Amino acid sequence: MCLYMHIYIGSSSKLRLAGQKLASELVSNRSRSHFFDRIHFLQPSTMAEATLTTLPMRLVVAAALLAFLATAASAYTAAPQNRSSSCYPRIFSFGDSLIDTGNFIHYSKAPGSVSRPPYGRTFFGRPTGRWSDGRLIVDFIVKRLGFPYWPAYLQAKSPATKEDFRYGANFAVASGTALNQLLFEKKHLDVSSITPYSLGIQIGWFKKVLAAIASTEEEREEVMVKSLFLLGEIGANDYNHPFFQNKTLGWVKPLVPRVIRSIGLSIEALIELGAKTIYVPGIFPLGCVPRYLYFFRGGDPGDYDSAGCLGWLNALTGLHNRMLRAKIGDLRRAHPGVSITYVDYYDEVLSLITAPARNGFDAGKALYACCGGGGPYNANLTVKCPDPGAVRCADPSRYVSWDGLHMTEAVYRIMARGMLHGPFANPPIMSTCNHTN
Repeated sequence: MCLYMHIYIGSSSKLRLAGQKLASELVSNRSRSHFFDRIHFLQPSTMAEATLTTLPMRLVVAAALLAFLATAASAYTAAPQNRSSSCYPRIFSFGDSLIDTGNFIHYSKAPGSVSRPPYGRTFFGRPTGRWSDGRLIVDFIVKRLGFPYWPAYLQAKSPATKEDFRYGANFAVASGTALNQLLFEKKHLDVSSITPYSLGIQIGWFKKVLAAIASTEEEREEVMVKSLFLLGEIGANDYNHPFFQNKTLGWVKPLVPRVIRSIGLSIEALIELGAKTIYVPGIFPLGCVPRYLYFFRGGDPGDYDSAGCLGWLNALTGLHNRMLRAKIGDLRRAHPGVSITYVDYYDEVLSLITAPARNGFDAGKALYACCGGGGPYNANLTVKCPDPGAVRCADPSRYVSWDGLHMTEAVYRIMARGMLHGPFANPPIMSTCNHTN
């Protein structure tokens, strides 16, 4: 049941003084000031509409008004300035182009496609360094947490200030790997397309930021305990780079345990620093990526599953994800006071491909790039999305894949929702919010 109070705001000084006296009594017993569910304030011009016209009643309602304002002011003062006061005050993320919001484009002397339209067309109206038509997974998470800004690490001014990282930072870099660049160089890969800023380097960047925003042990502990950490997706590029340099499955598969070990060490590094809430996504089904389908086109019919994806490549993805889950299980047992949550990107994305119409996507284009070089799957590798001659769809929101390797904003929105509210993260992010304060 809702109770309403109509209050007339008059100008009499006697009314105000008497109201203040009664207000002090009401404030001392706040249950009275909370008795009404809603209060309507009537200006003098609407006095004729009010039913409370006698002086004693005016005094009472004026006192109630003052009590209400006092209570509201008290509540306002007590609320932290941080808009995410009921959730995580900061988020720190690590990974690759799925969540890079500007690090790659900031450091690279030749950022290529991502620096040219139509990247960014859907939301920003211009390229921003995001490998998509619009926002990424982390953009939706940051929006849900209510942060007014959230920088990519390399975009912060130098020297960086505490205020720059008030809400955390994004350390993810496009083409980033879990293993370091030197390992691939020793294995005789061309590393010109592999960023030197691997996961270990990103963890090092975070340590610098932590030192900048937390000068004492107590401050560091508070930052680590109350922050949300998103480690990944990372690992897909450890397989992408060799495959696109014509390495075989037999060459790539032995990398999986090393990739998982690297991810595990990074999780442990965050735990040693004091992290309490870490989300770790697996990788999405690589066998359903248009660029892979084009690259390995013309294979045997037995290479493909019922969805039209490369079964052997999805099997590699599944191996990675199983080993990652097992590693997370080991870490949970070793650190029972830390929440480490696996995020199932594989099933999430596969569900969009196998039932596209149910999720608002074009059923006939689930394995096609929205913006690509033409040919099978619209994924010809010789023509990039911004190049003349590229084939561009009219509506990216109807496609799963944006450029043949990365996904559209529409997909990232769904993936973020799966992390924030479930079911692809258990517990979902929003269900864990309040425990940090």
